[in-house]
Amino acid sequence: MVKAVKFSCWCPKVMAAIGRLPETLADRCIVIRMQRKMWDEECDWVRNLDATVIVRKCARFVRDHAGSIASARPQIPESLNDRAADIWEPLLALADLAGGDWPNKARTAAVGLNKGAQESSPIGTLLLDIFSVFMFSRQERMFSRALVEGLNARFRDRPWMEGLKGKPATERWLSIQLRPYEMRPRAMRIGDERAKGYVLEEFTDVFRRYVPMSEVEALRAEMMGDLKEEKETSNPDK
Repeated sequence: MVKAVKFSCWCPKVMAAIGRLPETLADRCIVIRMQRKMWDEECDWVRNLDATVIVRKCARFVRDHAGSIASARPQIPESLNDRAADIWEPLLALADLAGGDWPNKARTAAVGLNKGAQESSPIGTLLLDIFSVFMFSRQERMFSRALVEGLNARFRDRPWMEGLKGKPATERWLSIQLRPYEMRPRAMRIGDERAKGYVLEEFTDVFRRYVPMSEVEALRAEMMGDLKEEKETSNPDK
């Protein structure tokens, strides 16, 4: 007689890929970028790794701290969004139980890796670059063609450019990228011209949700530096 038995399949999983993971998958992972080693770097072969002792120690750790692990409520760094917090919570709990400098190391790694993942996110970087074009042009409204021209002229080798395969961004391409976020170009007049474009104010909500605050602050600092330089150039005697 065959009897059905339930097994928990909840566990860490490792995936490797060439290129970037799909956005929906990467947003649910701890992304670790790997690079090809240089000729003068030495790395041991994975096949030489004997994980028997590590596995045994991990199992013993879980047995000894099962109750504490189950009831753990580790402090989550404020810079992590909800999904990143869910991903990192079990690891932070283990780091707290390990003690020593592990709690600090784990939180530093969480913040650093999460920031790196956000910076390499195609839509995140595209939205940041759109924000940059608006800010440096000092305009509240822009025609689609002007926004696209700003993106093509100002940015190189950005994650969002991979899908273009070396071709410049177009108004249609930009519209397709922004459509899932309910951002659509609308007819407007700027001066004597009429065309379709975007209003900065309408991006406010999507910027706040998908652009890391650290990137916004860095952009503001850059703008303040440019403004200061402009003032010094226009007023050399002051």
